[in-house]
Amino acid sequence: MSNKNQNSGKKQHGFTLIEAVIAIFIVSIALIGTAAAITFALQFTTLSRNVSEAKTIIVASIEEIEALRNSQRLEFKQIENAGAVDNTNTSSVFNGFSVGFKDVSVNPGPDGVSGTDDDLRAPGADSTYGTGDDFDDNSWARTGFRRQITITRLSDTLKKIEIKVQYFGASGGIGELTGVCYLNDEARTTR
Repeated sequence: MSNKNQNSGKKQHGFTLIEAVIAIFIVSIALIGTAAAITFALQFTTLSRNVSEAKTIIVASIEEIEALRNSQRLEFKQIENAGAVDNTNTSSVFNGFSVGFKDVSVNPGPDGVSGTDDDLRAPGADSTYGTGDDFDDNSWARTGFRRQITITRLSDTLKKIEIKVQYFGASGGIGELTGVCYLNDEARTTR
């Protein structure tokens, strides 16, 4: 009997260890690339959603200010930032729109106007606004969004309304969008 390997004349089939390691390396590179692409897509989706939400906040704010004028709930001279409101000979007192960036609230507060200092104000245990137990309810703030409304009087009949919204941007930064409209003193009615 001979001790020769019986397979010495036949070719063996299968992968060598080197071939398997190279295949695993190539697949790993492909998976890392795919994971990076998915991460980028998720960040872009979040940024896109935040930009869209910021645009919605700007448009809603502009439309609300126009509706306040058109419904004559506020007179044209009352549409101002806090500290500049003229309430003389008006049917209601308005304190004005907040100065500086403030959290955007899902609730307009006791005055019923979004963008004012009382937006986060909640009635206390007695469920009545204006009593000593009122408090600021930060759960009403829209997470990640802050708004600044700046009203500039251009003439006795024209005002510039500038609304800036800050939102969470890419990589944890803060993005900002600005919307501008011009408001005249002519109330319009919807037909």
